[in-house]
Amino acid sequence: MLRSRATNSTNLEPTLQDMTIFEYIMVMVSIILALALAQLLRAVAELLTSARRYWVHMVWVISLVLIVVQFWWAYWDFNAVETWTFDTYLAVLLAPTFIFLQANLLAPTNRGPNWDWKAHFNSVSVWFFGIFVLMTLTGIVVSVIYLNAPVLHPYRGFQFVLLGLACVGLAVKSDKAQGTLAVTFLSVFLISQAVVRMNLGALAMA
Repeated sequence: MLRSRATNSTNLEPTLQDMTIFEYIMVMVSIILALALAQLLRAVAELLTSARRYWVHMVWVISLVLIVVQFWWAYWDFNAVETWTFDTYLAVLLAPTFIFLQANLLAPTNRGPNWDWKAHFNSVSVWFFGIFVLMTLTGIVVSVIYLNAPVLHPYRGFQFVLLGLACVGLAVKSDKAQGTLAVTFLSVFLISQAVVRMNLGALAMA
């Protein structure tokens, strides 16, 4: 029995040694994105039965869930990076960190049973949209510097539209304007994925 265990342990060593730097770094990215996704999905489950849910807030929660899923898909682009340094590692972690902050803004853990989702969203909307602006700008810069993606890649048009919508979100306050903004953002995001991001490595292949 001991001999069998030793053999199995020995057989595992080549697998561990074969881990690439990309796979190693993606472990940290995966943890951050998974925590954000878990936070958002708990909120979705609660919002479905909450009497005080706010439909605009719910659209943004769903949008952020899709963004988390999209980021996991899009991070395959970084498999094309040949030389990893600490600054590359930090750059890769920026966007997941921003998403995690947004998830906690939209769905804080310290909410009570009669939580007023509309009042909460209005209180954090400036931070939410501000972080989205930073995340989008960071994503563009990182893809250009570390993936050598073209500045005028077709995906940029969608990114700048989403960036513009986030900037509008910083200014508008009315329910109607916020509702239009949320639905427009989600629609543009879904179209951008269908047009540009259906395949792995969309930016890296450019």
